[in-house]
Amino acid sequence: MKYIILLIGIILLQSCEKKSLNEKEILEIIHSHEEYKNLELKTDFSYGYDFIDSIKTFKKTVEREKFKPYYEADFNKDGKKDYLVNLKYPDSENEEYVVKILIEDDHKNTLLLLSSTKGYQILNPGKNKVYNIISAKIISHENQYLTKLLNFKKHINDRNDMLQYDTLMIKNNQLTELTSAKNHHIEKIIVTQNGGYAPGKIYRLILKKDSTILQSKSYKNLKGKYVGIYTSSFKSLSQYLNQINFSNLKNRYSIDCQDCVSIEIEIVFDNGKTKKIYDYGEKGTLGLTKLYEQINTIMNNQKWDKIN
Repeated sequence: MKYIILLIGIILLQSCEKKSLNEKEILEIIHSHEEYKNLELKTDFSYGYDFIDSIKTFKKTVEREKFKPYYEADFNKDGKKDYLVNLKYPDSENEEYVVKILIEDDHKNTLLLLSSTKGYQILNPGKNKVYNIISAKIISHENQYLTKLLNFKKHINDRNDMLQYDTLMIKNNQLTELTSAKNHHIEKIIVTQNGGYAPGKIYRLILKKDSTILQSKSYKNLKGKYVGIYTSSFKSLSQYLNQINFSNLKNRYSIDCQDCVSIEIEIVFDNGKTKKIYDYGEKGTLGLTKLYEQINTIMNNQKWDKIN
């Protein structure tokens, strides 16, 4: 009898885990986060801008993709359903509200609700406006679920060629570009940060296995050459660069902007090979933006001793 009750309990637990959320429940989760409280499910995928809607290639693309307000899949293979949700802001005649949306740090057209032990984690593929997303859908590839994004290109020179696709995967419970990790032997990492029109950080950071050197022109109150006490950051950065397959990234990324901040990453690897990645605007890829966050953490936590 005890085993029968246990078996019934397991079956009930599994059925609860696989229960689908309805539209109301999905929005309740999203609205529980202050920054997403005004968003609604997107049902009209024509986008709503007359000059875009009138372009035949755009209309044909949207019709072909047959986007839906949301999709279900088990991205992290934990037995629970995750949700990719296409969203929009409510219509508003409030000019200040519209301006606020335009200057926000992130695009919020699409969110991914990823299941965890504490409920649902919200992942935003529009974070840092790396992608200007129109809509997204779930696709399956090599026994894994991926997020296929339809975006506006960063540089639109031709109104009939303004769209591009990008594909994201879940790795370590985070969204990043679809790629296969490579195991290169990294010998040195050089980070050059240049501020834009507004006063910003200007420095050169050189990391090796046994040393961390900062050459600062404008980082906090530091000017000159400094040595770092902690060297463990080189190993973690090297591992991450291999995870995002740095050798396969573009040599140059840029956005339409005047006097923006730029960052250049130079990696010396595999007995003297060199890879340089120049990113004007710091919005090259999601993988790169996470790399910059790690570099900022290293800079903030490091103790610097000036070299005479």
